[in-house]
Amino acid sequence: MPDVVSHRYDPAIGVCPNVCSLPDFEAWRVLDRLRRKFRPTLKLDYLARRRTTEQWLSQAARQVLGRCITQWPGYFFLGDFSHQADPSRPAALVAPLSTLPVNAITFTLGDSMSVAGQARRRVYSLDEVVVLFAAGAAVAGFGFSDRLGSQDRFIEVQVWDRSFLAQAS
Repeated sequence: MPDVVSHRYDPAIGVCPNVCSLPDFEAWRVLDRLRRKFRPTLKLDYLARRRTTEQWLSQAARQVLGRCITQWPGYFFLGDFSHQADPSRPAALVAPLSTLPVNAITFTLGDSMSVAGQARRRVYSLDEVVVLFAAGAAVAGFGFSDRLGSQDRFIEVQVWDRSFLAQAS
């Protein structure tokens, strides 16, 4: 199991921004800029789908973690994804997995927006992911680094308490 997580971001915006935390007008402005400059295929219904996904994620995280969720998540990759160029997110924060608050992280086997659309969608705790790695088969085929190119399949980490960032950066 990888011992680091990676977060890609734009230094002009900062670490762990979340478009769902913005009022609609601001969120649309951010998404329009992304669509014009970097991601022309970003669908017009992205914000609605993202908000639906995050509502499901927060409910699932509340069940998995056994506590109230009061923040929007910050998104990370499990592994080192600091090598591939991404003009919309040119900087990378790579932090030891051990610095994340265990009672405030969840995992999805894939991008959470894709997972949210699956019939058997699931959010995992750290302990459950450790068990999956011990078994092996469930995590086979996932990439844990972009050193040799982009990865189609990755494990996403949702961080529900970003106070650890003060120590990681």
